Amino acid sequence: MYDLESIRNVISLPALAEEAGAQFDSPHRLVSRCPLPKHTGDRSSKAFTIFDNGRKWKCHSSCPSEANGGDVFSFYMAWKGVDFKTAVAELAERASVAPTAQVAAPRREPIPAAPVAPGPAWRARAGQFVAWAEVNLQKSPAAQRYLEKERGLSPETWRAFRLGYNPSNLYDDPARWGLTGKKIWLPRGIVIPGLYRGEPWYVKIRRPRPGDALERALGIQANRSGPKFGGPRGGVACLFRLELLDHLPVLVLTEGEWDTMLLWEYCPDLCDVGTLGGASTKMDTLDLSLLTRYLAVLVVHDSDKAGEMGREYIAELHARFPRVQPIQPPAHDLTDFWKSGGNVRAWLAGQVAGALE
Repeated sequence: MYDLESIRNVISLPALAEEAGAQFDSPHRLVSRCPLPKHTGDRSSKAFTIFDNGRKWKCHSSCPSEANGGDVFSFYMAWKGVDFKTAVAELAERASVAPTAQVAAPRREPIPAAPVAPGPAWRARAGQFVAWAEVNLQKSPAAQRYLEKERGLSPETWRAFRLGYNPSNLYDDPARWGLTGKKIWLPRGIVIPGLYRGEPWYVKIRRPRPGDALERALGIQANRSGPKFGGPRGGVACLFRLELLDHLPVLVLTEGEWDTMLLWEYCPDLCDVGTLGGASTKMDTLDLSLLTRYLAVLVVHDSDKAGEMGREYIAELHARFPRVQPIQPPAHDLTDFWKSGGNVRAWLAGQVAGALE
């Protein structure tokens, strides 16, 4: 096992690209003809760019979608034609980064038991809040523009996933949720319900953060501190929106709800989609029983330290349940890939085709 961030900090992506044949306009404008061997487009076009302070790359021309964009590891994989494990080992050798630990045998984590649904009072009150938030979204052009412009989601997708908008910070009586103690916090923001069999099991609310796109869309309001996501306590994690699925042969699970909805937007006929709900989330026995209907389950985590830990967990799970397997993201996450001009549908088609070979 290697510390991936240590490798990223030592290996220069621009220098690696120049070694592969890139010729940049200047140190401040990292644009070049694509140096990758599988590039099939116009070799004279300066379609290859490095961005994000030299940490990310993208070919905007004709590189294969399954190997186009990402960080220094994905570039090395595309350049050398090697898998992720080999890329990590070879770049670690270049960077003189030693493994952090030697593992003698695969780690066998226990499979968590199936979760118990929130109580009927919680589900009923959450359902009322979700329905109210759905109506508010229809009245908020600003929230709608955010979903369309920043998240790539159409009104059809809002309705399918029952997205909503809470226009102000609310504090509800816990007794209405079947709970005791402090009041139930329902912050201002975009409401994302996690439904199972038509009822809410959890509710996430994406809050505006200082200076981010959501705050620019909705405007600045008091109480800007705190976490990015809020929502009523007492919810229970579940695989996000599996009841929407058509039971196609392949299921793709993303790290979060936003990326799941983006795949639904562009690729509803290619595969089923869902989310684990976070990089550290573990599958329980209910999750694994729901996944038995699929020939393959592809799990894509974000390209960061938390995501790498998630991929390690899925790799360990793959040894026990071969149909479940990790895949690399085409950028930091799928929404970043879409916002940079990436072809989400082409990328996913390549992943699904590979899983069915």
